Amino acid sequence: MIKPTMTFDTFEPPPKPNYNDLNSWAAHPDYKNGPDQLTPNNENLNGLKEAAVFYVHPTGYFGKTWNATIDKDTSHYERTEGMLAGQASAFNNSCDIYAPEYRQATFFSFFDETGDGQKALARAYEDVESAFFAFLDLIGDKPFFIASHSQGTLHAQQLISKHIDGAKLSQRMIAAYLIGYPILKSDIKKLFKEIEICKSPEQINCVIAWCTVDEMANLEGESWTWDPSGWKRLNRDDFLFGTNPISWTIDNEWISTKKINSVLNLDIWDQSIKGLTKKRPSGEPIQISLFKNANFHVRLSKKGLAEVKGDFLKRFDSVEFGLGNLHVVDYSLFWGSIRKNVKLRLNEYLKTAN
Repeated sequence: MIKPTMTFDTFEPPPKPNYNDLNSWAAHPDYKNGPDQLTPNNENLNGLKEAAVFYVHPTGYFGKTWNATIDKDTSHYERTEGMLAGQASAFNNSCDIYAPEYRQATFFSFFDETGDGQKALARAYEDVESAFFAFLDLIGDKPFFIASHSQGTLHAQQLISKHIDGAKLSQRMIAAYLIGYPILKSDIKKLFKEIEICKSPEQINCVIAWCTVDEMANLEGESWTWDPSGWKRLNRDDFLFGTNPISWTIDNEWISTKKINSVLNLDIWDQSIKGLTKKRPSGEPIQISLFKNANFHVRLSKKGLAEVKGDFLKRFDSVEFGLGNLHVVDYSLFWGSIRKNVKLRLNEYLKTAN
């Protein structure tokens, strides 16, 4: 249904974003009342933020060309707005949020084995890299977080490996939340030679990752990944680098979310295949709230996955991304926990900086 109808080399790419132009950003402090500023409790978010976040959104493009435009009157941009509301909003009481629009690779790219898919991903990465340098100019000397999901995480891990790891800039990166894309455990030392993995809730200058699954899920299939030697195929059943998004450790015991989690309920458009492949935006408003009685348990599995169990989770059966894969709710299941953790790490950074 979504395989591009041309080869990458015969595809005329969309125009490059210009990150000096506000229109090339999906979220930016100069946008008032953007979806990234939504809160389930209608909090007052006014005031000077002491940090910024560079947020790289996931794939929202299911079209039959290799890379998407950054046009805002599109169904894929509407999906980006949903991700800003459901993911980037976790940062909005601590950070100025900057989210670049980029010529994202179509979803089919992850399954393509001709080489065209990785070329599409490489083009998307170039935009993210350009946006990051514009972001650094915009924030001055503020400390920053990096946050990402899915395709965004594939680009963010490359960005950190190439331009932050081993550089003075790494001391300003409070933490990186690299969520929802498999990062092989065996690749960690190749990707991040000096940046450490986060092992405690308040640790700074470190990286965090998880992919959420039902208890005992068995992930199958292959996808593309990147390390400093280039692009390669990964098997989703390999051992991954992971963090428990409730305890913020790398331990393997079950942790209850009862007292320390708020699960975000994101009310958006049709997320079925029919909805994802529609040509025009729906125009439906985005609404967010918090689920009541959202108790469940989380542990880091031996494979490095954020494994979850509990009756509350049955409501997400319809959004499973393959058998037992809760990819779609990687952020919203832990929205409140992320929000608290961002504030904790920011406070720790400011304490050490002073």
